Amino acid sequence: MPDTTVKYFDSTMSGAPALSGTAGTLLGVFDACLINGMGSVTLNSLVVADNVATGTVSAGHNFALIGSAVGPVIRIAGATPSSLNGDWRLASVPGSTTFTFATTGISDQTATGTITAVRAPLGFSAAFSGTNKTAYRADDVTSSRLYLRVDDTGTTSARVRGYETMSDVDTGIGPFPTDTQYSGGLYWGKSS
Repeated sequence: MPDTTVKYFDSTMSGAPALSGTAGTLLGVFDACLINGMGSVTLNSLVVADNVATGTVSAGHNFALIGSAVGPVIRIAGATPSSLNGDWRLASVPGSTTFTFATTGISDQTATGTITAVRAPLGFSAAFSGTNKTAYRADDVTSSRLYLRVDDTGTTSARVRGYETMSDVDTGIGPFPTDTQYSGGLYWGKSS
């Protein structure tokens, strides 16, 4: 099966959130890329034949290949059989209303259910959140599971800092960078 661990996002993709000088908009970008995905569409059909699934969307899907060779990773949900649900790397995009991906071990059939496809997120959760602040953490239990706290209350930049552990969105232990290295964390520019 094709690797689905490497994902790619840019601001021109369908459903990509807009970043601006408004407080909280950087969190929208993080939420789309890390947690929710972007560009969700409801499929009219998902048909498996000869180890290839073909999705059809009447309104168009906007899942373009990267360059001309690498397909994006999408997440299928709501399908029966449930083995079709999950992350898949697109093998081809024959047109604006169809896409394909390779399957293994799924018998030839037409899937049922309210089936959606979205550009797959990276696999994080919002461990803690507050007004225009979120602490993100990887869902993968084999990872280091450190926290990334983003304070997006500003208009031109956001404050970011990592923590080894956290008990709420404003309280953490083992900060990096430390206050000695960069007091209060780093600034990430978002608007000028």
